[in-house]
Amino acid sequence: MRKFSRVLLLLLLTGLVLAGGCLGGNGIGVPTGTGGSDTGSSSSEDVGAHSETDSPTGTTTETQTSTATETQTGTQTETPTPTETPSSNASFQYDEDGKVLCDESSDPDSGCEVGEANGNGTGPGFSIGLLNVTLEPVVIPVYRLTANFTYAGPIWSDAFEPNGKVIERVSLLTSSTDPGKSVKFTITFENESLANAYVHIPVFIDLSGRKYTYQPTVLRFDEGDEFGRIWELHLYSTGFRLYELTGEGPVEVGAGNVRLDGRRVSFTVENFSEIFPDRVYLRIYGSTMADKSPSLVYPYTGSFVIEAGKGWIDYYSPASFFTEEGKLYMEARGYDLMIRLYLDDRKYRDMMPMKVFFDSIDNGEADWIAYVNEDSFKLRDAHGSVYREGNVSTYIENDRHVVEFTIENFFSLVPWRYFRLWFAGQVYAPSMKPRFPSHSNLWVNATNGLSIEKDVDRYLVIVVEDVYIKGNKDSAEGEIQLVSWAFPVYWEHENDLNWKYGPIYAVGYPAKRWVEADDHSRLLYHDERAISVGYPFINGYPIFAMPLDEVREYRKIYVHTAGWDIDSPGKYVTMGVGFLVDTALGLATGEIGTAMKYGYNGVMFINQLVTGESASEFYGSRILAAFGTEPDMVGYSGYTIDARADYSEGVLVEVWSTDGNMRVTYLVQTVEVPRTLRYNTLQAYLDTVQFTKDTELGDDEYYLYASGFISFKPEEVDVPDVTAERTTGMAPVQPVNRYPKSGVLSGNRFTTRPQILIIGHTRADVPFLYLEYDGWEEDAGNWGNDDDPMGQVSITLLFDDDYFDWEPDSAIPTKEWSLEFPSCGVSGGCSKAWFWVRVKP
Repeated sequence: MRKFSRVLLLLLLTGLVLAGGCLGGNGIGVPTGTGGSDTGSSSSEDVGAHSETDSPTGTTTETQTSTATETQTGTQTETPTPTETPSSNASFQYDEDGKVLCDESSDPDSGCEVGEANGNGTGPGFSIGLLNVTLEPVVIPVYRLTANFTYAGPIWSDAFEPNGKVIERVSLLTSSTDPGKSVKFTITFENESLANAYVHIPVFIDLSGRKYTYQPTVLRFDEGDEFGRIWELHLYSTGFRLYELTGEGPVEVGAGNVRLDGRRVSFTVENFSEIFPDRVYLRIYGSTMADKSPSLVYPYTGSFVIEAGKGWIDYYSPASFFTEEGKLYMEARGYDLMIRLYLDDRKYRDMMPMKVFFDSIDNGEADWIAYVNEDSFKLRDAHGSVYREGNVSTYIENDRHVVEFTIENFFSLVPWRYFRLWFAGQVYAPSMKPRFPSHSNLWVNATNGLSIEKDVDRYLVIVVEDVYIKGNKDSAEGEIQLVSWAFPVYWEHENDLNWKYGPIYAVGYPAKRWVEADDHSRLLYHDERAISVGYPFINGYPIFAMPLDEVREYRKIYVHTAGWDIDSPGKYVTMGVGFLVDTALGLATGEIGTAMKYGYNGVMFINQLVTGESASEFYGSRILAAFGTEPDMVGYSGYTIDARADYSEGVLVEVWSTDGNMRVTYLVQTVEVPRTLRYNTLQAYLDTVQFTKDTELGDDEYYLYASGFISFKPEEVDVPDVTAERTTGMAPVQPVNRYPKSGVLSGNRFTTRPQILIIGHTRADVPFLYLEYDGWEEDAGNWGNDDDPMGQVSITLLFDDDYFDWEPDSAIPTKEWSLEFPSCGVSGGCSKAWFWVRVKP
């Protein structure tokens, strides 16, 4: 009998060891611990765990153990999925009831509580009381969890603002048995001194009895609606008070203690779910003792969304983007990204099923593609591997089809939180290439709040679109050359002389030789249709191109155009337009210097020039000094442009000279240059020229010039008469090509293919491309028998996103065209020029 008892005891102990080993070593299928040995002894409430063993006689012996001590050693090895890499919790803390507390060291890809997912990928854990043994919590990624049992422990989550400052994160802790009833908040500052600065005492009374009152740090809760309810929690180091803001003033609805522990500040709001709705939004307005008003807003952009009943707090920021084709609405929620696309009926039918392209490494190619059907989606990488998948909702709202889905944990794949985005139909014919947006990409930035904007660089470009003269100031044809210049100006007070002058842009036309003009003639090639970015080109030549952000730093942009008829070409012609541009810079800088030297009111002086008061005399004397001969002023026009107005649709401005002889038309346009053009090369050729009408009997002797530019070259220019004052002159980088390089082309009416490369550039992300052609027939002799023009062309291509061709599966637009430009000279000669432009990867 004694031996049987020993055997029975041995069997019982063996059973206990086996049971303890299975539960302690393997939990619910995953080993415990992070490697090495862990010895722990803890006691909990009497749970009455039972162990049953069948005896040889068929009876059941029951043994109840009220306490136990267990030593366990385990080694854990986990193989992560391709998309997450969970790390084990190094340790856990427990509250006074033995329940697990979670903090920032908790595993970001596991839950501290089974089955609960949180905004940053963390959640509370669990403990099991068995045989009165409290085991170390087992780390189990939530997405692997299949166990189904009831847990009575804490639910915890935290949230942070990407790139936020002062505050590191905000945490929320509640109980799973009654979630949301009692909610503990913890604000973790970047360091302890910041915590003490923003959570301080409410009042201070000095030795003299003077009382100092300090502003609290305020947690503002709201329902997210414009007219919804609002609450404020006033936080001091001595405690907090919770108020609801009503039309009758603040009404106190709660109060409690505050605990400071280093850089962490904690407090508990009782009856949270009875005071607040199921979902509430939070922002923190921090005030130090020295602040008259909050010096900290956290998060600065966006807010935290709280669902206390789920133990959930998460960062939340919405953004929208509108076009005529539809609307895109997105929400960044911690690591999740919600996408909601609104399309009209036709666009929806063209687009669905769709692909959503993400370029997250900014190389112009999609490294993530979401394949979206009406009920589900799969997110694949560039090699086709699936990394995320989920449900899709499609419904109709306000006559628009809505496609909505959420990519969970998206920002673990795109940790820098910005990317290029566009949508395209999965199935399309060559003639139908559905895309959203049709002529652009979107740039999404969730690093601080959430923003959606067109993926473009914006420039303000000014083009001299047309120049018309009534009289050429000559008894025969006039030999006219134009120069235009522009510069921005800023002043704090308009009547002050303390002006800030921006760089001076100057451009001359034509690049070589002159324009032969009758009375009542246009001096530039003109097409009535070529006045907007919707057409392949714009008439005229550009005189100003500046990034829009820089333009906004100024108040006005002054634009000027002057034309002269020189009686004898002489040096004026042979020196070319570069000399005239230098002269224009001198005129402009002289204009500024004179205004400052004589103490004139800047506006008044510019106004005199714009209205023409003494303008001809002023410029005539300077041209005389420059050229050594007095020119005939064909006209001068000046105009001021508001630097801060909206020119997104383009504005045409007509300016007459004061004598009414010359009219200049300017096009002012905001150009949206796709950033992905930097992955394209730019090539522009004068490909072919056909001489269609000669000027004399017999064979003629032809030659031509081709030129163009895409940028301005800065040059430092001394402003006259002003000590230590310098400004920047911006002249075009404009090579001039002659064909043939020497001699002439003999013939009558014939075609030649010079194939001159005018522009060759490795990056096509420029705001404009200017191209110019000048054809000539050579005459012998001097004045009165000068060379005859065979036609001249000057066109500007604005590299706006609407100008290019966009493929559905590509973020990089392209353009390729060759157009025919017929033109004639006053002497009767005519020609056609073909430019060829290629913008390709």
